[in-house]
Formats: sequence, C-alpha cells, structure tokens
Amino acid sequence: MWYYIKNWETIVLKHSLLVIFAVIKFLFFAFIIIVVTFIWVLYRETIWDELFLYVLFPFCFILLNYDFLRLVLALIEYYNYMFIIKDDQIIIINSSFILRDDIEIIEAYKIIKMDSYSRWFFSNILWFWNIIVELQTKEERIFRFMPNPFRLINKLKAQRDYVLENRRKKYIVDDFDDIKIEEQTNDE
Repeated sequence: MWYYIKNWETIVLKHSLLVIFAVIKFLFFAFIIIVVTFIWVLYRETIWDELFLYVLFPFCFILLNYDFLRLVLALIEYYNYMFIIKDDQIIIINSSFILRDDIEIIEAYKIIKMDSYSRWFFSNILWFWNIIVELQTKEERIFRFMPNPFRLINKLKAQRDYVLENRRKKYIVDDFDDIKIEEQTNDE
C-alpha cells in the first residue's frame, strides 16, 4: 500500500497483500516442479528417461514459464491500479500490460454516499477493505483491496465537502446579498 500526498492530491495503490499472494503462488508452483524433478532424480532407474525427457520436463518447463508470466503480469497490474484523489476529481487508472486499459474520472460533487465493508476475519487483521462509492446516477463503484479504508474515506469526504462548499459559493447567492438588492430597490 502506498500513499503519496501533496496539496489535495493523493495516490493510493491496492493493498500489498496482492503482490505477496502472487509471489506465494509462483513459489508454490516452483516447489511442485522441484519436487517432480527431485522424484525423477531419485527414481531414475524405475522411471523411463523418455517419459521424463518428452513429457515431464516439457510440462514442468511450460508450467514454470506460464507461472512466471502470471507473476510478472500480477506485478504490472498491481502497480498500474491507481486511485488518485485530486482537489475536485477522483481518477481511477486500471490497466494491465495486455488485457485492459481503463481510465475513469469521477467528479467529486457527483458522489452521494461512501461506505466501506469487510466480509471476513483476515481483511480486518490485515487492514484491507472494500470501498463503495455511490454516484448521483445511482451507480455504485466498488473498489476492492483498498488499504487503510478509514483514512481514504475521510480524505474523500473532506474533498467532497470542499468541492460542494466551493460550488455553493460559486452558484448560490447569499441571503445577505438578496437583502442588499431589496434595500436598493426600496430606496429608489
């Protein structure tokens, strides 16, 4: 998890647990391949060399390369999912190397409700939750595996309040100004 904060600009990545999970999956498959190779070395006399050379070795080689490619793509996807909070917008960049390239911009004044939830024990311990943002169009956006959800929601609420206050100042005339206009018309 990574927060970069500078003058109303915050960049948030997903929880680092996703990277750890991808590395564990890679190590698990590498362990299986090492075990298969070790079994072949131990029982070389009973297992045919042709079986290993033409079936097991290519299978292990392809499996290891496939799993390594999955690890690299998971790392690219982790570092290319960014949740950027600017002073009046939320920018969500979700891209991977091959499969997807999404950029979404949400205006802060369109946010109606923000909520966070957790559904199991480990997400509470490791401090990653899902955040739900409901927009004026009744569309719900769910952001999964977001680190430190309360800090992020407080930042979103502060941003929304700031934008709404500025919009109120810009588009709504004060009651005091209405009274001044009425007094000027009465004086004439």
